[in-house]
Amino acid sequence: MTDLMTILANPVVAFLLLMIGGLGLAVELVHPNLLSGILGTVALILSFIGFLGLPVNWVGFAVLAFGLVLLVLETQVTSHGLLGLVGIVAVAVGALSLYTAPVLAGAEPVHVSPLVLVVAVGGLALAMVGLSVVAARTRAMKAPRGQLGTPVPAGTEGVVRAPLGPIGSVQLAGETWSARTPDERVLPRATPVRLVGFDGLVAIVEPIDPAGPPAITPIDPSAASAAADRP
Repeated sequence: MTDLMTILANPVVAFLLLMIGGLGLAVELVHPNLLSGILGTVALILSFIGFLGLPVNWVGFAVLAFGLVLLVLETQVTSHGLLGLVGIVAVAVGALSLYTAPVLAGAEPVHVSPLVLVVAVGGLALAMVGLSVVAARTRAMKAPRGQLGTPVPAGTEGVVRAPLGPIGSVQLAGETWSARTPDERVLPRATPVRLVGFDGLVAIVEPIDPAGPPAITPIDPSAASAAADRP
């Protein structure tokens, strides 16, 4: 256990685990598969455990985390690369200032190796570009010509897997589809939805009102006629 804590408290290991965790969660949002989400979450938890034994500059950590959030948003929002560029810059700046000077005098300085920083940030940037391209192509995909009807009938109920903001994914009839609402509103994970139709291969869904539509009581024709004959 002590050896594990020593490894996690290595400034380079903690930084790389943070990068892996952010990338894993980004993959989970673009292509939900549970495995990447679990691996990303575990990597983030291990990185936080490592940070507990390091002189972390929490301002630098916040800048780095902000950059990761922007990179994830780049896969969900069409920004023509602006969010991705700002995110990469924020990650690089945050990584450079991630650690403060050691508390004990004479101790070795704590920092991320410039080579590791360049490789990690460059690899993350390439991975996020790939995810953004996949997400953009998924949103732009059209149904094959000659295909009649839709893969899932309108009215099918499902649940939001990746938050719609406005593009996310939903579970319909046992399958995962990229989805959005007709008015591009934001829907959180686990929101019950109903299929309205398809825009290419993007499902158009609307949230299901938990209360449901008001009940309609049938009108008895004889009672209505009697009420009309009353003075």
